[in-house]
Amino acid sequence: MSQLTRNLSGKRKAAYSVAAILLLALSAEIVCRCLFYHRRSRNSVAVVEAWNSLQGRLTAIRVAKKRGEIRLTYDAAWRQLFDDNNSEGLFKSKIQYQAHLSSLARAAKQAGSLLVVMYLPSTDPDTEKHKVEAGTRQFFRQQAERNQLPFLDLTDELRKHSWIDVTMLPLDGHLGRFGNRIVARELDQFLQQFSDVRNPAEMIREDQVYGDLPPMLNTVEEYTRGLPFRLQTNRQGFRNIDSLYKKQRQRVLILGDSFTYGIHLSNHDTFPALLQSLNSQREIVNAGIPGYTISHELSSFTERSQYIAPDVTVLQVLDNDLLGLFLGE
Repeated sequence: MSQLTRNLSGKRKAAYSVAAILLLALSAEIVCRCLFYHRRSRNSVAVVEAWNSLQGRLTAIRVAKKRGEIRLTYDAAWRQLFDDNNSEGLFKSKIQYQAHLSSLARAAKQAGSLLVVMYLPSTDPDTEKHKVEAGTRQFFRQQAERNQLPFLDLTDELRKHSWIDVTMLPLDGHLGRFGNRIVARELDQFLQQFSDVRNPAEMIREDQVYGDLPPMLNTVEEYTRGLPFRLQTNRQGFRNIDSLYKKQRQRVLILGDSFTYGIHLSNHDTFPALLQSLNSQREIVNAGIPGYTISHELSSFTERSQYIAPDVTVLQVLDNDLLGLFLGE
């Protein structure tokens, strides 16, 4: 009996030892996870981070669904505007664009900022949509000349490379890191001729929101599954890491849509941020917002962003700017 008791006691000790080892391993795992969590999280309370993470995932699902609906709408509208010989709709969109660009040119001049127009190609050469590029490209050039605005066309530079290399295809048709580097390089060279342009005005208040994004964001977004990116904004609501203060160098404001915003890319891979890294004598402000067209960019400038007193304002344009007007956006 005593031998049996000793055997059971030995088994208990072994079981306790194994349990202790497992408990120690579990504790180490929890500690390591906490350390990792605190390295990557902006919240000091885990429950808050978990709630924000859940909300972010639910938002991503809703956005993905909405983007699918918008894509269907945009594709149908694109065909209606460009493929179905809708000359009246296209004519009206061009007239609207012409009026908005003229208003923006006047507003920039009154604000003391030089307005520059930059055209980016955005259609896959292997799709039907590509056939509109030649006409819209010429239209934007003509509108820039009509308003006596410097015009930069990056079609030739970007088309030197395979479209799948400069974009995020097959997941997404926006420019990828390589495409953004090309844009930054060419825009840097183009802006050198205006390096002496200065606006005597100054930003009125440093604590004011002049951009169209919530200020002081530092979060991870995922609009398309498989393409998460970190979004950071400054105190003025622009997609910049550094906030704006009294001008010490030439300030360049870039107005545009998702191509300027740099959708699916972290801040440092967007062409405005890359442009900043190429020349320390400039201060680049990213005012791009996904879905924007000339009507939004006009109101954004006249109501808010002109008050950061940009020396130069770059307007990034795309073929679908006309589509946005056609849809009444």
